[in-house]
Amino acid sequence: IWPKLKIGDTQLITKLEMWDQNPWAAYPVNGFSDSPTDSGAAASKKNNISIERAYIHHNFDPDIFLEAGLMDGNWWGTSFMDTQLPRYRIKLQDNKTPFGVLGVLLEKDTEMGLTTDTKGQTSFDQDDGDAYAIYGVTKVGDVYIRPLIFWVLNSAFTPAPAATAATPAALVAAGLPATTDQFLSGIDQGHKGLYVWYYALAFDGKLGPLSFEAEAGLKDYRSRLAATFYAPGTFKLGATPLFATNYSNTWNEYGLYLNLWKDMDFGRAGAIAAYGSYDSKGGPTKAGWGNDFGDDFKSNLILGDEKGFGSTAALDLYGMTLIKPYLKYVKLADKLTCSGSIAYINSNQTGKNEVGAHSKFEGVTAYELDLGVQYKLSSNLLYKVDGGYASISVDKKYWGSKDPDPVMLLRHEILLTF
Repeated sequence: IWPKLKIGDTQLITKLEMWDQNPWAAYPVNGFSDSPTDSGAAASKKNNISIERAYIHHNFDPDIFLEAGLMDGNWWGTSFMDTQLPRYRIKLQDNKTPFGVLGVLLEKDTEMGLTTDTKGQTSFDQDDGDAYAIYGVTKVGDVYIRPLIFWVLNSAFTPAPAATAATPAALVAAGLPATTDQFLSGIDQGHKGLYVWYYALAFDGKLGPLSFEAEAGLKDYRSRLAATFYAPGTFKLGATPLFATNYSNTWNEYGLYLNLWKDMDFGRAGAIAAYGSYDSKGGPTKAGWGNDFGDDFKSNLILGDEKGFGSTAALDLYGMTLIKPYLKYVKLADKLTCSGSIAYINSNQTGKNEVGAHSKFEGVTAYELDLGVQYKLSSNLLYKVDGGYASISVDKKYWGSKDPDPVMLLRHEILLTF
């Protein structure tokens, strides 16, 4: 729910999230119980209503506005490569420049709070993450063009040592978790950490009889870490560190997306092509890094929406190629329509990482068939039934077993829009 309070040319815009719990007061999360005696952290997890966005929007004139506060971020152009997340921002936008729409923004990505460095100096500002962006929207003929340039500095970024032969022996000897960075303390990264240049160019509109949308995105990463590691709870001035490191790596990821369609009497016929790159020695630990299509993209009902594919942390398809012809809005009867698609997925993950290991998704291919029907109960109420079938083939060299069993999914939902 998006409540708005408007006073003159200024609005306070908020977003409320309400959890469907029974009873309303009971909200056990992350292992916390719903006991009435809970306090502290346990009690803080029992809010059934939370404020997820809150920002001020002010119009200086009909074409220029300023926004400040917690708003939607991490999205641009189409839904490709997008995972919409909350972001603290200050944004200024002019809707009628000679170019078209032009905007700039400052974003606070990480707030570390009061921290102490190895020299005993304390600060609220050290090792925060900040980002700066310029964006625009212009139109050429029937095509909208949407460029974006983002620069990110996250000096709080500390890559966790990988659980490999490269893991510092001091960690293993101390019995510390070799795949987390919770033993890292007492650092001031300064201007080290993680730099990211992000370039995106999105298009949408008409090409003759066809409608289309497309997007290309490139993220260039530069990770530099100069840090001292201490056992948890032992950091103090003069303490003996487990080890110190001076680490760096440079890598990039890119994604390409095109959706072409034609609206006809019977419905919409179209096809999607998308590509996500993969660097076998990319990432903060040089263990491999791929392009994720993003949580908002929803490549397919199963592989992409219900389950990320290509990595244990994948949100959609990760380091993959997708080819998907589809039909939408095919009218079966009054108020009843159907849709369908068939997708081919091929892994782009090849090569050895820093310690000579291959990705288990190397050589993987998959097919998915999705079908759905939609019934319009009223102008703003829709009932949907969707089903999917996905088949995956793997390279036995990296999986050491037969192909996984096919995956099937059937779901229904009722959608209210207002």
